[in-house]
Amino acid sequence: MIVRVVGELDLEGAPQLTAVVDELLGVGFARIVIDLRGVGFVASAGVHALLRAHRSAEASGCTLELVRAAPAVHRVFELTRTEAALRFRDDVDIG
Repeated sequence: MIVRVVGELDLEGAPQLTAVVDELLGVGFARIVIDLRGVGFVASAGVHALLRAHRSAEASGCTLELVRAAPAVHRVFELTRTEAALRFRDDVDIG
């Protein structure tokens, strides 16, 4: 399943992402790809939501991957040292 995030992943958008991922995990998806290419800004709430989604997916036996956002946005994950805790990819193909 591909989840496309567009706009800002902030205090307002983060709970929506969390709800979508929780719903997908609840119905048993084995693989979720979150496409961040449409994101223009990631706040700490967004980083936290993605880390939570990763932990929830892992606990459910689901693979969660993130398609990298633009370099300026992806820099947030580098600066917060969360890049290594998440699984990033460069494309959205889930073959």
